[in-house]
Amino acid sequence: MTTNKLFRECLDQVSETTKAELDLSFAIADRIDYLLKKKGMTQRMLAKQLGKNESEISKWLTGRHNFTTNTLARLALALGEEVVSVP
Repeated sequence: MTTNKLFRECLDQVSETTKAELDLSFAIADRIDYLLKKKGMTQRMLAKQLGKNESEISKWLTGRHNFTTNTLARLALALGEEVVSVP
């Protein structure tokens, strides 16, 4: 996560719940980005496979998207690996 002073000051003013939600959201976006690179896929390729617009995939990768379990399952199938695992 960024070390920008203003960002840190803003982050210090949000609740622990919000921080946890942001951390998880960014982690999911990072995982999707990692899997795309690992598979040699582009955002456009993933969008086509999921029947989405490339701009939507791009938005997902900003780390500010609230993924549903349905979307996470579809992503796992499209990427051939779990995006999120539950112990």
